[in-house]
Amino acid sequence: MSVEVSNGGGGTLSWTASIASGVAWARISGGESGTNTGTITIEVDANAGAARQFELTVSASGATDRMATVRQAEAPASIRLSATDMQLDGEGGSLAVQVENAGHAALQWSASLPDEVDWAYIESGGSGTDSGRIVVRYALNGGADRTLEVSVSAAGAANSPQSLSFSQPWFATRACTWPAARQEVWDLMTEVYYFNDESEQAARYEDLDPADYAGIDALLERLLWKPETHDRNFTFWLTAAESDLLFSAEAYIFGFRVTFIVDANQDPVHLEVLDVFEDSPAGDAGLRRGDRIVSLNGKAVDGLTLAQVEEELGPNEDGYEVSLEIERPSGARTTVSMAKTLVAIPTVPDEQVEVFDTRAGKVGYLHFRTFFGDANQRLLEEFAQFKSLGVRNLIVDLRYNGGGSVPIAEGLATLIGGPELFENNRRNVMSRRIHNRLLAGFGWDQTSYFGCGAYGSADLVAKCENESSLRDLEKVVFITSGGSASSSELVITSLQPYENVALVGERTYGKPVGQYGFSFCRQDPNDDGSALALLWPVSFATVNSQGFEDYYGGLPVECEVSDDLSNPLGAPEEARIAAALRYIETGSCGASATTPPAAIRMTPPQTPIQQFLGY
Repeated sequence: MSVEVSNGGGGTLSWTASIASGVAWARISGGESGTNTGTITIEVDANAGAARQFELTVSASGATDRMATVRQAEAPASIRLSATDMQLDGEGGSLAVQVENAGHAALQWSASLPDEVDWAYIESGGSGTDSGRIVVRYALNGGADRTLEVSVSAAGAANSPQSLSFSQPWFATRACTWPAARQEVWDLMTEVYYFNDESEQAARYEDLDPADYAGIDALLERLLWKPETHDRNFTFWLTAAESDLLFSAEAYIFGFRVTFIVDANQDPVHLEVLDVFEDSPAGDAGLRRGDRIVSLNGKAVDGLTLAQVEEELGPNEDGYEVSLEIERPSGARTTVSMAKTLVAIPTVPDEQVEVFDTRAGKVGYLHFRTFFGDANQRLLEEFAQFKSLGVRNLIVDLRYNGGGSVPIAEGLATLIGGPELFENNRRNVMSRRIHNRLLAGFGWDQTSYFGCGAYGSADLVAKCENESSLRDLEKVVFITSGGSASSSELVITSLQPYENVALVGERTYGKPVGQYGFSFCRQDPNDDGSALALLWPVSFATVNSQGFEDYYGGLPVECEVSDDLSNPLGAPEEARIAAALRYIETGSCGASATTPPAAIRMTPPQTPIQQFLGY
């Protein structure tokens, strides 16, 4: 900086300039003295702290000293970032970034991730003042090694923006490399995929190079056969731990099912709660069937995209929290908060099993949620109760059941079909599994027959044969919706040639195919149980005893009835249950069976966990 000196009076002005001796951070570097006019040049060190000042004095013999106060602004803010580990866990987790102000002025900062990153999100600490902690949650890496950049910006900071880059390896490096896993998946698809007999599918393997794909999901998505109508994300993969939880009907979820209410452009309006699981975070928080979710984490659902709604509902990870604004059927609004935890799905809820006395006799009803977990035991228990009470007609509510285990489906079909289909060593065909030509040539095609052998253990087989299978049912009504898929449809189509079967509700989803689980990435090459992941490709189609197999468009209903969220499941007043009872009593849907939909409902693409077990 410079200071100008001039003589404001008569005569000659001989002057000198000085700075107090205690000021070490400023010094005169030129023009320390002069005659009449002159320029004082002052050199000032950079400020690393608070604002400061010094006095510049100009003295001259015969003249009064003059002083000027020179002020220096405080040091600017400066961003300093640190983290304890720069490598992320391949199986997913969270990372913490510490933010510090290495300057002096207040640091008002905000954190961000790259827009294209859809596998990580900022869980907390998205902004702050001076020091703070950013927590980022990230997903399992199912592909090539990748990086994640966490950036912090602050207006006025001397070094904004700043970032840290983290690396995440393929999750199964302890068992196999990513290229080896990719090749395993590719080889399995070329061998077992049901649609490989299609000439276009066969040509696809020749045209694609698996090395071009950075993740298993991307590779599988490219290989799906007719994803709009046939393999609608039926082919998937899970870690071995995720597969084990799925078959136990357990998941890290809130514990509810919803349907998306959308406008004509398929933009969300709100979510409607269909079912709430007992002893789950959602149940404990007071969420109820019929509630509307109108905002998520303070963000109105009407204004979010489908993808953004899914993002707010979050990953299936222990501890993920969400705040929901709920509109009750009465119109009252309340806010509830909950965190995901390990939920065991009650496959057949006790309070949703009933026996109705009707003009057609006793009618058994049960709501069946999923073909996983303790379903075998629960079905045997409830069917034994139906049998002991003399049930002559049956309502099986599959409206939200997305399927699951084929053996459990075969067991349920046997309980409904009854001893007349399997006693005295009768061999009535339940269904046939057909495979691609390669697997068929190896003898993989098989026929399943009605019988209790699907229950496996001797005690369960005996219970099925002697206590639980229902003899000579008069009518069987399945309550279905667009969420009824896979094993739900297998049970229905297997029974249609043998029983007086009717469907009430909505057309089913349409999944006449099934999957086997194939292990890959084994820690011990000779032990399938040591695999870290399983591929679940569409491996076979199911055909009933009459050869019926093509129902990708779903199974039609005899009585089209909208879901009645104003009544609980199991209540005879609920519209679909009432229509099913009316059909059993009269053989007719009745004039009130068909009700127009109140809104546009849709189910966006879901993960296997969401399809089978909910959110």
